[in-house]
Amino acid sequence: MRFWLITVNYKDPAPSLALVESLKTCDFPPDIHIAIADNSSSEKSLKKLRQMEKSPGLTIDIFPYSTNYYYWPAAKKLISKLVEIHGDYPDWIMVCNNDISFPDPEFFNKLKTIDYNQFPVIGPQIRNISRQLLNPFMFKQMGWKEHLFWNLFFMSFTGSKILMSVKQFIRKIFPEAPTPIPKNPTTVYAVHGSAILFSRRFFEVGGWLDDNFSLYGEELTVAEIAKRLNCPITYYPELEIIHHEHSNTQQIKNRVLFEQARLSHKYVVSNYIKT
Repeated sequence: MRFWLITVNYKDPAPSLALVESLKTCDFPPDIHIAIADNSSSEKSLKKLRQMEKSPGLTIDIFPYSTNYYYWPAAKKLISKLVEIHGDYPDWIMVCNNDISFPDPEFFNKLKTIDYNQFPVIGPQIRNISRQLLNPFMFKQMGWKEHLFWNLFFMSFTGSKILMSVKQFIRKIFPEAPTPIPKNPTTVYAVHGSAILFSRRFFEVGGWLDDNFSLYGEELTVAEIAKRLNCPITYYPELEIIHHEHSNTQQIKNRVLFEQARLSHKYVVSNYIKT
């Protein structure tokens, strides 16, 4: 099995170093290639990241960028670069945040048994450090109520904080029944962007990573692209990941993150979703 892991570093190399250490605990395939984009690269971050290139049994390449290309655009650059180097796609590509870890040493042995033609896009079971499940991200497409909420949310930064507080207050008074989480592979609308597995089949039928946004657009763009290509997206709970959330984004001011999210929302809705 040929496997590429694509991730993005931003300033602090510690999460990337921890990710590689986590990989070393796994029974990983001999043909594994790890590519790390070092956004806003500095001499300090690059020096620490370069040390990983000597990890025994792992092929690791660091690609420094003076610009911060953010997550998805940088990931797309790395995939294009590796395809240029190798000439084709591997069996699987995982695009992931660098603040994830692999709790199951058998992760890759389990992945090896999955038919990449049948499962072009997979979302693993992802838990945050509080043990909350992040997948499935969305079982189905948003309805008009959800669209109305997000349109109101992105009207202003101050208004978004008020609206979220009101929503949380209402949920305390009228709690929603939790949606049962599938214990077996299940087709869903969208999976969490912190770790998505793409099989070579996804790219062979015309799949791509849309890089026309900076942050927070990966889940819905992948969902809509897969829908256009008749590629099912599958939540696969047997594959386990832990997400140590926001190791990178906590370095960016909340208002900046809000503006990036608003731009992504506008782009996704205007280019993919008819409301």
